[in-house]
Amino acid sequence: MEEYKVIVIGGGPGGYESAIRLSQYGISCLVIEKERLGGVCLNRGCIPTKALVKSAELYREMNEAESFGLPSSELNIDYAKVFERKNKIVEQLVGGIEFLYRKRKIALHTAKVNEISKLSDGYAIKTDDDKSYKAQYVIIATGSTAKSLPGISIDERDIMSSTGILQMDSLPESLAIVGGGVIGCEFACIYAAFGVKVSIVEFLPRLVALEDEEISKRLAPALKKSGIKVLINTAVQSIVKDGQEMLLKLSGDNELRARKVLLSVGRLPSFDIKCTDFELRTDKGAISIDDMMRTSEAGIYAIGDVTAKLQLAHTASKQGLLAVEHIAHLLKGTAAPKRSLEYINIPRCTFSYPEIGSVGYNEAEAKEKYGEIITGKFPFTANGKAMAMSATQGFVKTIARKDTGELVGMHIMGPAAAELIAQGAIMISAHMTAESIEDIVFAHPTLSEAIMESVEDLRELSIHKI
Repeated sequence: MEEYKVIVIGGGPGGYESAIRLSQYGISCLVIEKERLGGVCLNRGCIPTKALVKSAELYREMNEAESFGLPSSELNIDYAKVFERKNKIVEQLVGGIEFLYRKRKIALHTAKVNEISKLSDGYAIKTDDDKSYKAQYVIIATGSTAKSLPGISIDERDIMSSTGILQMDSLPESLAIVGGGVIGCEFACIYAAFGVKVSIVEFLPRLVALEDEEISKRLAPALKKSGIKVLINTAVQSIVKDGQEMLLKLSGDNELRARKVLLSVGRLPSFDIKCTDFELRTDKGAISIDDMMRTSEAGIYAIGDVTAKLQLAHTASKQGLLAVEHIAHLLKGTAAPKRSLEYINIPRCTFSYPEIGSVGYNEAEAKEKYGEIITGKFPFTANGKAMAMSATQGFVKTIARKDTGELVGMHIMGPAAAELIAQGAIMISAHMTAESIEDIVFAHPTLSEAIMESVEDLRELSIHKI
């Protein structure tokens, strides 16, 4: 039985980065991944989706060439080439990680883990190809799976998850998206830009319901402007195939027809490994962890979607690095530094059109936690760079405590929101106040000046706001 100090189960962003950090620390480790390194994010999620987002964005801009003073011409989409580009990007990035593993001599075994058994001095891991390994510590990074609805089955052909839709190598005439969260809105914007007739059916009263309410309310009309049909407060009761189309029976005796259906109603923690001689505490299927990612079993850690803390790739990565740091101190016999990952201060991004970036508390949450708050806002319509880009949809909204002026939330809708929100994450994590942020000089002309003016507006000092 091969022995390692640490075995990582799952090679997604959290798992594969944990192994690289272990290697940097000189700690022997093995990664067991049932498919390819990169997990859902790199192979069937974040990266391929963003490749499509860029193609859609460029196609949209090319169709608007005349408004930039450039000659317009009729454009025809060769989606096969768009699809090929997406696959090449994924292959290049996965290949890059595999190269890093070979370069660092990190052990990798492609298999599914069936069982973790507790030993007197560690844990035994058994895989579905009859291999057995031993480790002193285990990091579980098994991710999540797409959630379905009662009576509706995902077949990845007519009714697809995000995995299936990314394997679709041609454009359907129409697409019904069930679920108006992050994934649903991103795919809606991609396919609408390519000329697909897109409808979103959302059970809740607003899209991206976890975002600040003002952001949510502004997103729906923006999507409608792009030609997307938005149905809120609407339940999907059944989906059946009717000829060449899928028939969606909706609440209120309404119906919707589309050639393809994307089911994007959330994701569930994925953990089906047998635990022998110990149990892991769970909550609604998610593995419970402490601040150092330790489970209820002393030598076993869990990171990423399987913990259901905040199902984002960068959350998993950060959790993994913290877990590895803790393990490294245990192996050296030194005290690990006390850290606490503030999940509320992890940036969240939606690559819709327009983009959304948020960090910290939304307005309702901030009021509940701090009582009196102040808000600042600045529209991109008054930002010179945004006007030059013809990308003036949206605004920056900042939230601060009234008693101290400390920034506790930032919400951006508009151009490059996913990039800009990193500035908010730094400011909030550093506990900066509206007054101290004014010591920072923002370059001109840039989109980030909208952040500056939104912060200035907290004190009613924004120069360019009416």
